[in-house]
Amino acid sequence: MTVGWTELHDEALDIVETAANAGVTLRVVGSTGIRLHCPAAEALMLQVGRQAKDIDFVVPKKDRMGMRQCLEDRGYVVDRDLLVAMEGMRYSFVDPHAGIELDVFVESLQFNHTIEVRDRLDRHPVALSPDDLLLAKLQIVKATPTDLSDAAILLGTHPVTASGAGPEELDATYLAGVLAGDWGFHHTAVTNMAKIADATNDASDLGAETNRVILDRLDALATAIDSAPKSRRWRLRARVGERIQWWQDVDEREATY
Repeated sequence: MTVGWTELHDEALDIVETAANAGVTLRVVGSTGIRLHCPAAEALMLQVGRQAKDIDFVVPKKDRMGMRQCLEDRGYVVDRDLLVAMEGMRYSFVDPHAGIELDVFVESLQFNHTIEVRDRLDRHPVALSPDDLLLAKLQIVKATPTDLSDAAILLGTHPVTASGAGPEELDATYLAGVLAGDWGFHHTAVTNMAKIADATNDASDLGAETNRVILDRLDALATAIDSAPKSRRWRLRARVGERIQWWQDVDEREATY
């Protein structure tokens, strides 16, 4: 069964609301989270033909059991093998009737690089903050054109500011601070930012005005990242550079279950 954006959109919102009514905090991440963040992002994803995939969530550790109960009450079936392999820090569910797949991360997004979001789940009522959604795209070592397009859409629809005071602003200070503590994450992120700039300069499907906005915001973000004081750990790791792998192998960590 083919599941489209409308089904994923409605299901994600309903799950977050149902969970909240049960005292469980869930926030949407990934492409669905970007789409849900604001109408402008939704419109651009439709414009470039972004295909629907699945729904990803993040949950506080204390709410894991409540989350699982909420989803199983809706007819979702948990992948027990993955649950055991990931030691309760990652869940996968499927609705065998609707064909909707869910992934749920516990307190952090652990991919090629780890993004700690435990204390940031209250920044938006439905999805993660745009800052963390952007980091989730910039941390991918082998980013696909779709990943880069998602990141570009976030940049095209959310202004970069020094403080990120508004819920729809990208906080340059926060983003630069995260990368200033981890050379590997920094290296992956700035590499992907350069790829986004190259793709935008090559006339993406987002339109000339949006392309200009994206490039301006990439410049603003790059300036903040470059000027942020780097940790001692960052400086020591920078001396090694690419001679040693600087990312986690996600496939190797999950393919054994």
